[in-house]
Amino acid sequence: MPLYNATCVCINADVDYGEGYVVFKWPHELYGYEELEISLDDGFCSRRMPIHSGDGPPESEELLRDSIKLRFTHSLAEKLQLAEEIEISFQLSDDEFVKLKRVVEYFNGVDE
Repeated sequence: MPLYNATCVCINADVDYGEGYVVFKWPHELYGYEELEISLDDGFCSRRMPIHSGDGPPESEELLRDSIKLRFTHSLAEKLQLAEEIEISFQLSDDEFVKLKRVVEYFNGVDE
């Protein structure tokens, strides 16, 4: 499973209304940085460099304190030009981690 080391995780999400997005950003030797954005509105996923996108959120998400494992359908992985399973490591404050946890629970269908 490929591992990406995120230097930035941007969480602008309101799970109560199903709006916003999460962006994972990591260094890329050719483009400077790479980015994976997941929209809460419709689960739309896109990558910044090169620009690839596809409908639907990740098939499953497993959140750990210092990383997230994402599994995409075969079709979505092809559109994003990512492996079907990836892991993104990060360092988040406690508050940011709680926000990300709420987003993961939203996509995994967990009600609080």
